[in-house]
Amino acid sequence: MQTTSDRSHWHSLSLRIPLPSPDQARILQRVIQVDKPLRPSQLERHLSLDGHVLVASFRAATVAQARVALDHFLSDVELVVQTLHRFAPHHDDDPAPAPAPAAAGNERTDAPSLEVGLEGSWEGVRRR
Repeated sequence: MQTTSDRSHWHSLSLRIPLPSPDQARILQRVIQVDKPLRPSQLERHLSLDGHVLVASFRAATVAQARVALDHFLSDVELVVQTLHRFAPHHDDDPAPAPAPAAAGNERTDAPSLEVGLEGSWEGVRRR
């Protein structure tokens, strides 16, 4: 049986998340970097910047751990991106944010979505 200390068989995942500006990418990186993986013996996460793109790389002992880490990471990214969209200063050439919804429970339709613009790849995924 493979141990978590033998990292040569770990699963790898990389994502590139483009943002409107290098400043917003830096903010996203700084906010997310605060939360460290709970089990570093079973999961590694590395965040870096490539201009206006946040690059996130994960290595996990199991596919299930990679999936859970990715799910938590994307939830955090979505919250930060939507917060930036709502509260960050906008430049003249950027579209201004729409006003907040009037009633609770109404979702903004113009809020950024993670479904657009993500690039990623799985490496070393083994089928059982």
